[in-house]
Amino acid sequence: MDSKASSSLAGQRGYRSFYADLVADPDAVRVCTGLSCHLAGAACPDRQDEAHPVRAVQCLGYCDRSPARLGPDGQLVLAAGSSPTPIRNIAREAIVTARIGQGDFSSLERAREAGVYRTLSRGLNGTRARVLAEVEASGEQGRGGAGFPTGRKWRIAAEAAAEERHVVANGDEGDPGSFIDRILLEYDPHAILEGMALCAWAIGARQGVVYIRSEYPAAQAKMAAAIAEAQAAGFLGKAICGSGFSFEVRVVAGHGSYVCGEETALLNAIEGRRGEVRVRPPYPAVQGLHGQPTVVNNIETLVNIPWIVERGAAAFRQLGTADSPGTKAFCLNHGFARPGIVEAEFGLSLRELVETHGGGGRDGQPLAGIVLGGPMGSILLPGEWDVDLSYQELAKRGIQSGHGGVVALPAGTDWWKLMIHWLEFMVAESCGKCVPCRLGSAEALTLATQADADEAHRKLPALLDLIATTSLCGFGQSLPAPVERLRVLAQGGQSGTGGTDR
Repeated sequence: MDSKASSSLAGQRGYRSFYADLVADPDAVRVCTGLSCHLAGAACPDRQDEAHPVRAVQCLGYCDRSPARLGPDGQLVLAAGSSPTPIRNIAREAIVTARIGQGDFSSLERAREAGVYRTLSRGLNGTRARVLAEVEASGEQGRGGAGFPTGRKWRIAAEAAAEERHVVANGDEGDPGSFIDRILLEYDPHAILEGMALCAWAIGARQGVVYIRSEYPAAQAKMAAAIAEAQAAGFLGKAICGSGFSFEVRVVAGHGSYVCGEETALLNAIEGRRGEVRVRPPYPAVQGLHGQPTVVNNIETLVNIPWIVERGAAAFRQLGTADSPGTKAFCLNHGFARPGIVEAEFGLSLRELVETHGGGGRDGQPLAGIVLGGPMGSILLPGEWDVDLSYQELAKRGIQSGHGGVVALPAGTDWWKLMIHWLEFMVAESCGKCVPCRLGSAEALTLATQADADEAHRKLPALLDLIATTSLCGFGQSLPAPVERLRVLAQGGQSGTGGTDR
């Protein structure tokens, strides 16, 4: 903890009590009970039945090989084997997967052979304005789910009145079903650092943080090693690439909180505070880390930056659609015949992604539907798959794409039990700052598990609407929608080819 807010005894207790890792047995085996692993039959066994203590976590980022366990020593156990994640590029040109589709580029030597840091060296010989203008003109939107224009965020931070600015890479990928950030952090960390350095140059920042969730220990180690190598070679630190520009980067590890993926909660966590969301405005680009202008970008967003600056905004806009330029990495979970990462241009049909590139259900099993975008995303039945994957087209239909994770729901899925799983996730991961989310989610779970069917169906809609309309952040605002969709599906008895006891 590096915050005065946690210097008092009360502050320290409040901080420790918030994060799951700080109150859990450090020797416990982490058993993933996230959506993909849940559907694959994962369950947290009784402590008495194990040689080592165990605890449930929401996602370990191995959704293509569910179910998964992580030992206290970082040893990974995958029921589906340990083969590398399949990576397929179907875009006219790969950007995000250009290197990770060919192997491990975590070492500086391999990264430089592939051209990493070349764009940074050239960019530092030009002007900050040129880099900023190129990113703005590219039309890139944040890949973390919100889709906010990257260049606009950079411009706001660059023009905010301040002596210090910061760049934060958000590696708190927690959506069950998404694992692209973990792959990039482990196998292409220098690309992330180059994107951060270009951002820092454009906005005038001298300090950077890579925040990585605790469930990704391998990613933390790879990034820390990459930072050390880059600094020793002069690509980070003082007077990088022989210029007068200095940029220091450090890794901050999370302590187990899904809500810390929200940018203001993440900033609180970095400052050594409870990972609770902040009231906005002011937004982080104006008043972020330590009250100073801060750009918080998703990992995949940052990997796009060197390509954009090197090739130009026009080249980026030739990919994708006019309103959603570029490519997106979609993660297909273990429930598909062809799980893995698919990099596609925006505009691809969801049906083509699911049926052609995902191959439909695993072992030829028909699908009752899919989950797009994790627990705050959307549940889509087969009749709803004829939609183009772009921010604008999805928004027109009220579909949330989130981080781009796609989880297959097999035929026979019990919608009511899945709704209970969703509510358990909400109760476990609510930061607790606002009453509607904290108490409302618990009351909804009680209704779903203890009330009779008629009472639950009668009371849940109003309660979920109250949570959505009065919660402080996107977690409480967005998660009730898929829960309500599941309730409606359960009420109609539409559980694939099976039924529901509700």
